[in-house]
Amino acid sequence: MIMVRAPFRIPLGGGGTDLPSYYTKFGGRLISVSINKYIYTTANRPVSDKLIRLKYSDSETVDSVNEVNHDLAKEALKLTGVTKNVELAWVADLPHGTGMGSSGSFLVSTLKALYDLKGEVVSSRRLAEDACKIEIEILKKPVGKQDQYMAAFGGLTRMEINKKGQVEVIKPDVSPHALRDLENSFVLFFTGISRASGKILSKQNRSTTKNDSQVINNLHFIKELGDEIFKALENGKIEQFGKLLDVHWQYKRKLSKAISSVKIDNWYEQAKDAGALGGKIIGAGGGGFLLFCCPGDKSKLRKSMSKAGLTEMLIHFDNEGVKTLVNF
Repeated sequence: MIMVRAPFRIPLGGGGTDLPSYYTKFGGRLISVSINKYIYTTANRPVSDKLIRLKYSDSETVDSVNEVNHDLAKEALKLTGVTKNVELAWVADLPHGTGMGSSGSFLVSTLKALYDLKGEVVSSRRLAEDACKIEIEILKKPVGKQDQYMAAFGGLTRMEINKKGQVEVIKPDVSPHALRDLENSFVLFFTGISRASGKILSKQNRSTTKNDSQVINNLHFIKELGDEIFKALENGKIEQFGKLLDVHWQYKRKLSKAISSVKIDNWYEQAKDAGALGGKIIGAGGGGFLLFCCPGDKSKLRKSMSKAGLTEMLIHFDNEGVKTLVNF
């Protein structure tokens, strides 16, 4: 029996520059942090038969890997070579479609569990790249490389992606006190809106591929802003980070009309009126979680968002990345 967990993540700067349509032309840079919300994968080899059994929001029992309906699970089974006599099950702390990088976490935890089942030791980088290969190359999904790397490495992480798609993982030199201050400044609310990120990212991909100057210039600015956010965090300037987060959000909104909405814009302005320095919708946009940076008294912000019908989710940072919890 194997049990593996992989964390979800919160992007802090440079989001969108990890898409192939952008980094193959200009290179990508971004910074993100993983949190203590996870997807768990269990893997087992039943002794009774050679069937493949999958248990998620649905369930599947099939004779062949080619009969598997879940596209991510199917490709993970194929890539690792575990194509018979296996039972996989998943449970997550957060629902799909909330902008927390669920598909990347799903793949990394699944790949780790399958490799563990085979007794094969693989690196975090190998897990991240295998997950990227499945999503980007094999399934042609409009996703970047952030989610897979964050699920694999965890912590506060900066990623630099060259034009060939090679990723350099950098751990910022942030003091424990500054990291604690950053964590304490975060206030996260669920909007109650779940959405598929594919449509938003597909549109951004098409615009970048067609050299849409407005989208590309906004992404250039977001990448440079990510550099400023990186420096602010290394210097322990949390208030400056919060203000930069506000600028980041204003430019992110310009990438697509689907990223925000009148309702989201209203919530955002209410939060700023209640003391938030800045914030953003997590992930591609359109719904999911709203993150705010509020270093001081948060009571007014919490009261305002609660009155608006949003639910707060308490979090801490995860510093471990993907991890095997059980192996016997």
